[in-house]
Amino acid sequence: MEDVMTIYEDYASWKKENSTLIQTLVKNKSKSIQRFACVLAVVDYLYLQHEKGKKLSEDEEVIFSTGFDYVYDSFMMIDNILQSDFKGDINEMEKCSQTINLLLYINDFESEITSSSDDNVKKELKKLTDLDEKVNQYLERKENAPDEYFALLNDITDDIFISNNMEVHTVEEIFYEIALEYNIYQEDDFDMFNEVINRQIEKDRKIEKFIA
Repeated sequence: MEDVMTIYEDYASWKKENSTLIQTLVKNKSKSIQRFACVLAVVDYLYLQHEKGKKLSEDEEVIFSTGFDYVYDSFMMIDNILQSDFKGDINEMEKCSQTINLLLYINDFESEITSSSDDNVKKELKKLTDLDEKVNQYLERKENAPDEYFALLNDITDDIFISNNMEVHTVEEIFYEIALEYNIYQEDDFDMFNEVINRQIEKDRKIEKFIA
């Protein structure tokens, strides 16, 4: 594992360098970050605990490191789309945020299959890469992919994981449970995404004091 002090410093530096993109997407409650809002909330929660001088457990260090890696990769993908397909125009990209969200879902499942040791599972990867290419074509045209693509993704993943007897727990699902344990939001919140993002906005204000 990377040195604990270093990874916290890396996180603070990363948030400062990407503050415009992060804060814009958070404040706009962008659909592009909807699926990993709880990951961002947990990572920020642990970061603030660390900055307050609380010694984190080994499990919490792993949670922070895993969450930071996931958020970093997700924002990097979003930023690449922003620069390559939308020439840096966040407002234009936001019009396709739903499709970016879909692409992130696809990438998650592609990673899950790629990391599998089962050759039969890996053979199924082409179904997802084909869908990935189709979704990217819509983004290149600055268009949203049809809503039916979400159902198509569900059909593809259900077929892959059920037929191969795989039980999959996404990063999003795992960090949702962690967020509940930390009481970052309540399980019966009417709108979980809005709840997480509203609290994230408040936390960003606190974090800015640490990294200013």
